[in-house]
Amino acid sequence: MVPLACCGGARGCTCTVTAGSGVEVEGSGSTSNPYVVSSTGAVAATGCGLTGDGSTGTPLSAAVRSWPYACDVDDQGGGVYCDSSGVLRSDPPVRQDNFSNAINQVQSPALAVPTVAERTIRQLTLTVTNPDPCRAAHGILFREVDLDFTLPPGAGAMAGIDGDDMNYFANGGDTTVFAVHSQDNKITPFTLNAGETRTITMDIDAGRGSNGATIVRVQATLRAWVYSNPL
Repeated sequence: MVPLACCGGARGCTCTVTAGSGVEVEGSGSTSNPYVVSSTGAVAATGCGLTGDGSTGTPLSAAVRSWPYACDVDDQGGGVYCDSSGVLRSDPPVRQDNFSNAINQVQSPALAVPTVAERTIRQLTLTVTNPDPCRAAHGILFREVDLDFTLPPGAGAMAGIDGDDMNYFANGGDTTVFAVHSQDNKITPFTLNAGETRTITMDIDAGRGSNGATIVRVQATLRAWVYSNPL
């Protein structure tokens, strides 16, 4: 507390000191009993996000609601942080993005189905980026391959994805079968580090070709959905 002498302590001088909100004044203003001004510790008003008046009974604090979830706030609650300019910030928001690439190619002339067990006939690439610069992300990768075969009598052909034989067609009749359609897909997970960009490659495979089997159309699609992980 700071003593306050009225009128500099001059003899016969009188004055009045009025206390404002949150301020207490003690003493009479005389030389022997000067005014003493002190704060009660209370605040006149609070802005957004604060409550209480700073007194012992109602201390100044953050205005918060009750934790409404079944989990424990101590283990699962997010954080509040102060940035370089003194502004309060929460945890970064969860970010997501999606990516796709596709081809649809008529083969002219028709492409002979490889006679070996399996061979890559085309490749498709997709570049994906984790949109979150702070946290790792989960990704879901969808791979689809469609091949159209022409199968003469006794011919056979296999279609696959990334080294995996997906199906095999054979013509056991005595006439050519046109537009034999193979459609295969896979869904697999992957992860990305914070802010990471990665190029994913899909091999379009065919094999076990016999008796003049050919491919007349190649269609393929790569799609990815990427979601960052909340901590």
